[in-house]
Amino acid sequence: METSSESESFGRSRGLRSRGRRSGRDRERSSGSGTGSDVRAADMISQKISSLANTLQDTSRNLTKVDRMLGQYREHTDDQAEAMALLRENLEDSISQLQTKRLSRVNGVRSPSASTLQTSDLEVHSESEGQRFYPTSPLRENRHHPGRRRRSLSANVRFKDSAVPTEDIHAFHQSLRDLCSDHQRLSDDLDREILRRNRADIDTRRAMESLSEHMTASQRQDSVPRRVDRRLQELEREMLRGEEEKVENERRAEQRVAAAGELQEALGRRQVQSREDEATAARLLGAEREKSRLEQELEKIRNLLQQSEDRRESLMKQVEDMHSELLKRRTERAEAARPPLETPPLCTQPHISRSEHDVGKGRADLEKELLELRAQVQRASVLGEVEELKRALDCKEKERLQLTLQVKELSSDFARQEEQQRRMLETLRDLQSRGLTEKREMEALLLESTKSRDDLKTRAQQAVGQWRAKCRRLQREVEEAAKQKESSHAQLKSLSQQSESACRELTEVLGRLAQRDEELHRREVELMEARQRLLTLEQENREVKEASAALEQEVQQQAAIQSRLKEENQTLEERVETQSRRSQRAQDVQAELQASLKQATAANAQLSLRLAEEESAVKELKRSNAELEAKLTAMRVERAALGQQLQLEREIHQKELDSVKATAEDSVMEKERQAHEALKLCRQERDEVKEQLRGVQADAASDKGLREALQIKLDRMKDECDKLAAQLSTEEESRSLLQRKYQLLKQQLEDRALLGKQRRASESERERLENRVLQIEADQEAVLTALGEELDAACRILAKNEDKLQAIYQRPGLVKDPHRWLAETKTKLRWLCEEVREHDAKAQRWKKQHQQTKDQLKALRQSRDSEQAVLLQRLHQQEKLLEALGAEKKELLEKSRRKEEETKSLQQTRQTLDHLETLPEDNFLLEHFKDLEASQQQKEIVEERYSKHKEVVRDLQQQLDESKQRMQEYKEEKLDSTSRSLRLAALSSSIKSPGTFLSSSLRSDSH
Repeated sequence: METSSESESFGRSRGLRSRGRRSGRDRERSSGSGTGSDVRAADMISQKISSLANTLQDTSRNLTKVDRMLGQYREHTDDQAEAMALLRENLEDSISQLQTKRLSRVNGVRSPSASTLQTSDLEVHSESEGQRFYPTSPLRENRHHPGRRRRSLSANVRFKDSAVPTEDIHAFHQSLRDLCSDHQRLSDDLDREILRRNRADIDTRRAMESLSEHMTASQRQDSVPRRVDRRLQELEREMLRGEEEKVENERRAEQRVAAAGELQEALGRRQVQSREDEATAARLLGAEREKSRLEQELEKIRNLLQQSEDRRESLMKQVEDMHSELLKRRTERAEAARPPLETPPLCTQPHISRSEHDVGKGRADLEKELLELRAQVQRASVLGEVEELKRALDCKEKERLQLTLQVKELSSDFARQEEQQRRMLETLRDLQSRGLTEKREMEALLLESTKSRDDLKTRAQQAVGQWRAKCRRLQREVEEAAKQKESSHAQLKSLSQQSESACRELTEVLGRLAQRDEELHRREVELMEARQRLLTLEQENREVKEASAALEQEVQQQAAIQSRLKEENQTLEERVETQSRRSQRAQDVQAELQASLKQATAANAQLSLRLAEEESAVKELKRSNAELEAKLTAMRVERAALGQQLQLEREIHQKELDSVKATAEDSVMEKERQAHEALKLCRQERDEVKEQLRGVQADAASDKGLREALQIKLDRMKDECDKLAAQLSTEEESRSLLQRKYQLLKQQLEDRALLGKQRRASESERERLENRVLQIEADQEAVLTALGEELDAACRILAKNEDKLQAIYQRPGLVKDPHRWLAETKTKLRWLCEEVREHDAKAQRWKKQHQQTKDQLKALRQSRDSEQAVLLQRLHQQEKLLEALGAEKKELLEKSRRKEEETKSLQQTRQTLDHLETLPEDNFLLEHFKDLEASQQQKEIVEERYSKHKEVVRDLQQQLDESKQRMQEYKEEKLDSTSRSLRLAALSSSIKSPGTFLSSSLRSDSH
């Protein structure tokens, strides 16, 4: 058994381990705060999971070894039980032989004098034998039995080897005490092992609770993917403004069908859930009925035990009464035996002979009754004791094992049913919330789409009307100029042709705009579908803490980009100033061109060259803008700015046309006076119209290029959305894996908590039974010491009764019968001594076997303690790793917060850039091209970072798959360890049960 010093050393080692574990945690935190690499964290996680799997495999192997050794010990105990059964049969045979010989001797009596001597001797020896086979009772003290008195000195005999049986009996009792102490020691060791395992389970449960708290805290915080999803939602809402009515109706019908299908699925799930709830309720009711039935059976067993105890007490009382009556008859016999020693008168001899004859008959009857009672007591004490003890032990052990297994199964069923109900409720709530949110979002999207569609219709109609009105006005002006000026007919004809070409180009532009709107609508439908998928994955994406770690580098890169954007903003402001100066200069040049025709022709040539350069620049802009993925909102704002710019240009053209009309009227009025001036004015007007048409063509070409660039950007954005959808799918898979892992760990922790409760209850029951066993052992020791004292007293009495024996020998007529009786009893006692010696030899063999099993169990206990220490160290390492993960998670959350701030600042800079981009493009188009080239470079940098981020996410996915496999192995090994712990608990109960049921068997035997 383990001493107090060993327990203190164990406590000190536990304290040192806890302090070492705390210091290790601090070191892990300090080192974790310094590391910012996600790859290193992933490697650490994989190493931790692999180490955990290895430790669990080692524990499973150790537990299998313990199971094998316990099976060997069980076989040894079975052999001991068989040896006890053989001993019991030998004792039964010896007792039956003695009883038959005694009955034959009693029935074979020839004379009253011989019967008196035989009965006296039989009373002495039978009394000693009754004391030897007297059953032990833990509820009664031996000194209160009236039958255990000092014998009378009527018949005392000394034997030469009288001390041998007493020593053998003492040795036999000592071996029994050793067996009981060994059983007690084994039970204590097993209980200590159970306590250690409970502590380890508590530590692991605390670690898993802390991990779950960290995971819930990370879920509550707003992550970067969520902000990205919000931004994508805003982009999709802006893109939905250009949808057509027919496509919108089709989408509504499809959404309604999908919503109806989802509602039907939700109803089916609810029905299935209700059925499962009913099934679980029925199982709970059945479990309660089984529990009540078991309680009733236990109550019946208790009643039967109480009845057997009462019967035993009544039988003991009867034996005591008969013993007291026998003592009274013995005293009467002694008083009746005194008169023959004197010389009575002859007249009283017939009366004395008759009284002696009557007393002899009564004594013979009493002796027969006493023999029957002693035979019953001996059967109850020797024959029934061992058999009933074995039966009771087997029955109780089986019942206890069955009850423990049933209780554990019921508790596990209850836990599983509660977990299933909770999961079903959570899924139902999620479905309801998703349905409501999707419904609201669909309604809002429908309203926004209708509004955007109406706005686009009105704007398109207004633009078409304005262009048509402008074309009509130009045609009218050309016709009037042809009528008024015959000389300028060719020029006006060319102007009409140019106007017609402009109209055709405008119609083509409008058609392309319609096609572009259709393509935008189609892309928006695809984006809407992707958005629906993203919305379904939004809540699950919150739980993925690896996304924040994976996007940390991107946040840092965006911070660098933000600093670059600030610098570029300053450069853009400088360019805006230079562009404003250039625009002023261009206005001066335009005034000079209007003054002279030659300068106008030169300006036309320059403008044609500039137009060619602008077309090449537009092509370059298309190529550069095709790769920009992150500026969708800026492009939309730019489109709105272009619309406003077109509106402003239309107003300017209208004013210029009005001025041209006024000049034409002035020329008609002054035709006769100033023909030369009229021709000059017509030429100037023609030049102005040409310049206006060229400006319109340039604007149309720029609009066309911008539309194509926007279309390319939309294509790029579509690809980006597809990539994001793929990334979200991978993140969804990783989140599902983490969710499954979390559910498995949670279920294991609940099972451990239930096992802990059951173990605590079993420990309390074990303590109560140990106290009872100690009390029974104390009573047993008192009974055995009393028996030894009685036997010693009997030996002393036999040694001091020589005078009485000489007196008996001197009586005439009684010498042969007493010697014959004493010789027969002496042979019987010698035979009994030989039997006791044989039993002692068997007990010595059993003791050796028990010592061997004890040594084996001691070796097993030492190996188990060492393995337990190794497991505890590994569990401490796992706790340290979990704490390091928590620290890394906090760092990631801090980095995500910084990233949010940086994204806000980037949005502000983007708004300022959008505002700058709303300025007229004709003034600073070349500078904008340079900015686009810089943005293209930035886009390439962003793409490289995105590729790196994608590789990191792929690595994390692989690591999560590996961790899933390892956790599955950990679960299987944990189930094996729990089954082995249950076997150990059952074995401890079986070891403690022999001492527990000893008192109950003795009570039943006494009845």
